[in-house]
Amino acid sequence: MAEPLIHAFRPPKRATPRRWLGWAVLAALLALSAGWIYLLNIALRQAALWSGFTLFGVLLFLTAFNARKKLPFLPLLKASAWMRVHNYAGWFAIGLFLLHIHPRVPPAHVFRVPRGPLELWLAALFLAVNASGVIGLVLSRLLPPRLARHGEEVLFERLPALRRQLSAQVERLMLDSVAQTQSSTLADFYLTRLKTFFDRPSDVLWHLLGSDGPLQARLAGLAALDRFFNDKERVIAATLAEQIRAKDNLDFHFACQGLLKTWLFVHIPLAYSLILVALVHGFLAWSFTHGGR
Repeated sequence: MAEPLIHAFRPPKRATPRRWLGWAVLAALLALSAGWIYLLNIALRQAALWSGFTLFGVLLFLTAFNARKKLPFLPLLKASAWMRVHNYAGWFAIGLFLLHIHPRVPPAHVFRVPRGPLELWLAALFLAVNASGVIGLVLSRLLPPRLARHGEEVLFERLPALRRQLSAQVERLMLDSVAQTQSSTLADFYLTRLKTFFDRPSDVLWHLLGSDGPLQARLAGLAALDRFFNDKERVIAATLAEQIRAKDNLDFHFACQGLLKTWLFVHIPLAYSLILVALVHGFLAWSFTHGGR
């Protein structure tokens, strides 16, 4: 069974009319928001309050995607549909934020620079959340197709158990090799070149970069010993080569799925922190504007 996170992020292979429609709706919403803020400014209304509270509502909607993933049994949209809406809403939030810090009719101000510790924290959190969101969008376009092409997809949570199982199989294979061939050539190669590789995740950076250099180096090292092998050792060496490839596949999934999960552990706490600071900011702005009434 494939990792649900991977399927949630799997992108379409090409641009579709649905995607063009999404961008058109996004552009229309931003244009309507800009026009409404312009009219509020002309009427001398609190345009910044409207844009601020609307932006806060969009942020609440964006965080609802995480709640949707935790409640898959609810009769809501599919995770892939939620993800598409989440992406468009994120871009809408960026546009609305720019409108929010440009609350006056031009050319009075271009963008209002945040002032005070609270506004600076709020702006920094907003930028961090959106930067991590864009990074996550890029990762979700690049990594899931690579995972789908790289052998059978494996649940991230199962990787440690599968790694231990494979390591134990290789240990038994090396013991059998010494007993059956009366030679320690393969066992010595395992101890010097492969034991650490089988015991823990390896080559994470190489896998993220899409390089199979370390795998080819290990296989080449094993192949270089062929001239020292007898027939029995060659059979065992072929089995060992397959186990090296299997471990490399586990490491590939560990690297790519681990990066996606690490990104979530950064993006989601930042998003909730942004909600809390924005709530305080909105309360203070409302109190300052309506406190005297």
